Amino acid sequence: MQDKEIVADALRSPDALSRFLRTVEPFIYQTAYYLTGKKADAEDITQESLWKVCRSLGQYQGQGSLRGWIHRVVVNTFREQLRKKRVAVVELDEGLQSSESSVEQQVEMKMTEERLHEAIAALPENYREVIVLRHVHEMSYQEIGEVLELTEAQVKTRLFRGREKLKTLFYGGDQG
Repeated sequence: MQDKEIVADALRSPDALSRFLRTVEPFIYQTAYYLTGKKADAEDITQESLWKVCRSLGQYQGQGSLRGWIHRVVVNTFREQLRKKRVAVVELDEGLQSSESSVEQQVEMKMTEERLHEAIAALPENYREVIVLRHVHEMSYQEIGEVLELTEAQVKTRLFRGREKLKTLFYGGDQG
């Protein structure tokens, strides 16, 4: 089904809209969580984003992907919250743990994951956004550009600089 058809279907009835919102909620939450790093903040941004999507779904014109449009709503909501709080702290994720891993391997993996989340949280907002959209959501440069209203060249530049900054933060300046 095309994006415009999905939107038209969702706008058909309250039940259809509810089903649509339940479908996109995990996607919105994941984006919000990776941007904020805190479950409570991600839940707040998810609720606010769902409300905004619900209110403005009829304004979606089909220019760009629906997924990109929803990302833009989440990123803008995150930016609004960040301006209000001006605090960005990362809480540890539960992480994926294999039952085949030894306790030592699981602890080491958890510590590495924690350091990575801390490094991502320490990135300036403009770098954090492109890193999350590219590496967590595997969006193309074009899609990221649409979401953040940047050119592809600006996206590539921010990704390059963000990755370099992330390496420095993660390895503590010792990248050897």
